[in-house]
Amino acid sequence: MERFWVRTGARLHLGQFDLNGSAGRLYGGAGLAIDQPYLELAAEKSDEFLIISTDKEEKARAEKIAREYLRHYHLPGIKINLAQTLPSHSGLGSGTQLCLALGFAISRVYGLACPLHELAEITDRESSRSGIGVAAFKQGGLLVDGGKSVQAVAENSFKIPPLVARLAFPPEWSILVALPRGQEKLFGSAEKKVFQALEPMTEQMSGAICRLVLMKLLPALCEEDLATFGEGINEIQSYLGDYFTPVQGGRYASPTGADLADFWLRLGVAGVGQSSWGPAVYGFITKKNEESFLQQTREFLGGGEPVFVAKGRNRGASWGWS
Repeated sequence: MERFWVRTGARLHLGQFDLNGSAGRLYGGAGLAIDQPYLELAAEKSDEFLIISTDKEEKARAEKIAREYLRHYHLPGIKINLAQTLPSHSGLGSGTQLCLALGFAISRVYGLACPLHELAEITDRESSRSGIGVAAFKQGGLLVDGGKSVQAVAENSFKIPPLVARLAFPPEWSILVALPRGQEKLFGSAEKKVFQALEPMTEQMSGAICRLVLMKLLPALCEEDLATFGEGINEIQSYLGDYFTPVQGGRYASPTGADLADFWLRLGVAGVGQSSWGPAVYGFITKKNEESFLQQTREFLGGGEPVFVAKGRNRGASWGWS
C-alpha cells in the first residue's frame, strides 16, 4: 500500500507587535521557518488506528490530533509512522507543524483536497494569536502576519491572521539555536491565563516595535544587511523582554537563556532573542562563522544543553508518495 510522507521544519517566533489593540487589531508578529530540527511522518490507509513512534509524549499528542481529523472527516482509520519529531513546547512551533502535517497526510491519503486553513481550524491551533505556523508550513521564509481584529479576539472566533509580508531568508546567513533545560514550559490554558493577566502594551511600545519591523528589520533583510537586521532584532527583543518580564521573571524565561544571550552578543552574534516563550534562544550569524561560534557556544554551555546551527527554510513542507 502506498504511503504519503510529509516533512516540515521548525519555526522561530521573533515577537508580537501589538498587545495594545487601540488601532483595532491585536497581536501581529514575525517568524522564520528553519530547516532544523524537523518533523517527518508517513501515513497510509487502514481500517485500524495506529500511531508508531519512539517518543511517547509526541505519540500521545499525535493520537489525539489524528482522532480529531478522523472524526471530522468520518474516516475509518489511519496508520501513522512518526519517523522524526520536533521538541515539544520549546518555542519551535511543534504543535502547529504536527497538526498540519497529520491533517495534510491523512486528508491526502484519503483523496481529500483540504485547504490548510480548514485543517488548522479543525485542531484550533491558530485561532488565538499567530498565523506564522500555517504560513511557515505553506511557504516558508521570513513571515509577518497582521494579527486579529479586536472584535474577533473578543468573540474568540477562528480566523488565521493575514500574512502581510513574506521575504526569502538569505542563504549566506545562519541561525544559532539553543534549548536551555530546566525551564517550566508555558502553553495551553496556562499561556492563555498569562496573556489575560498582562497589562495592555503601551501605544508607544507597540508603535516602536512596528516601526522597527517596517523601517529596519524588513529593509535590512531585503538588502541582506545582517548588522542592521541584528540591531532590529535586539531592539525588538528588548521591548518584548521588558513587557513579558512580570510573567517570565526577566527578559528571558530562563537564567541560562539570559546568560547565553549576553555571551552571544559579546561574541559578535548579530541579533539575539527568545522564540515565543522559549526555552529556545536564537542568534543570527554568517555562514563563515558557523563552526567557530557553535564550538564556543558548546564550551560556554559546558556540553549540557542542545545547541545547533539552522538555515532559513524558504519553501513550505515537502511531501510525496513512497
